[in-house]
Amino acid sequence: MFSSKKGLFGYLKKQPVRIGLLTIVLLIGCASVFLIGFFTTGSSKNILTVIAVLGMLPVAKFIVSFIMYVKAEKYSCEKSIYDEIEAASSNRDFCRGYDFYLTSYSTNYPLASAFVHDGSVIALSTGKTDAKSCREHIEKYLSQNSIEGFKVYILDNKDKYLERIKSVDSDYQKSEIDLKAYALLKSISL
Repeated sequence: MFSSKKGLFGYLKKQPVRIGLLTIVLLIGCASVFLIGFFTTGSSKNILTVIAVLGMLPVAKFIVSFIMYVKAEKYSCEKSIYDEIEAASSNRDFCRGYDFYLTSYSTNYPLASAFVHDGSVIALSTGKTDAKSCREHIEKYLSQNSIEGFKVYILDNKDKYLERIKSVDSDYQKSEIDLKAYALLKSISL
């Protein structure tokens, strides 16, 4: 239930729960440390208060992550689309994943699914993604990480995406460069 592996179906739906629970546990821990220090010394001026305040730094980071995951959760890949993709990609060994939410300074790019095959990154947008801007965003990161020669396609038509998956040769084997590009796609995703 609390798997945190990017690219797995349901990732964007599970992460708010996981991060929310971690945030609550850390918050309770910080509050406990503060209260122990306060009740044992009778004052808030002690080392345990400093520890509790410093402990709030990771809590703040988790709160920001929680807000981002709650915002991204609505773009999770639908179960019906997931089932169609899995049926279309049976007996094919290539890098594919679900629930990608790429962030940049100006905009975010939700992608229901993406796969890397033979020098191409093919992604299915949720319909709320500026395809050209998203493609440029991915190409920029591929270039910055010395992954050259990749073409990026952002499709907003599920049927075209499924056709691309079906066109993958069943004998195709993942290359090292495909694995690098897929790992990069996961690393730039929320």
